[in-house]
Amino acid sequence: MRAVSIVLVSAILGLSNAPRPSFASGCRQLLESDVKIASMRLYADIVADAARQGWNYAPELIVSGSKRHFDELKLRLIDVGYEIVPVGRRLQCDIAG
Repeated sequence: MRAVSIVLVSAILGLSNAPRPSFASGCRQLLESDVKIASMRLYADIVADAARQGWNYAPELIVSGSKRHFDELKLRLIDVGYEIVPVGRRLQCDIAG
C-alpha cells in the first residue's frame, strides 16, 4: 500500500505548475483539484485498458466510476497521512514557506 501511495502522490505532484509544498519540512498537503486531475487521468487509463480488452461501459457507469475512483483515491491519501485541501483554501505550507 505504501509503494502505491508514493506513486500516486508523485503523479499528483507532477500534474500542475502550482507551487508545491516542501515535504522535507513535513508538509503533507495536496490540493483537491490536483488529486481530482490525477484521479481522472488514472481512471481514464483504467477505462482505456478495459476498452482494449473488449469491455464496453455505458457513459453513466464511467461517470459514476470516475467519482468513486476520486473518492477512494482521496481516502487512500488521507489514510497514509495527507491532508486534502479544498479548492479556494491555501496550502498552509505555502503560507509558512
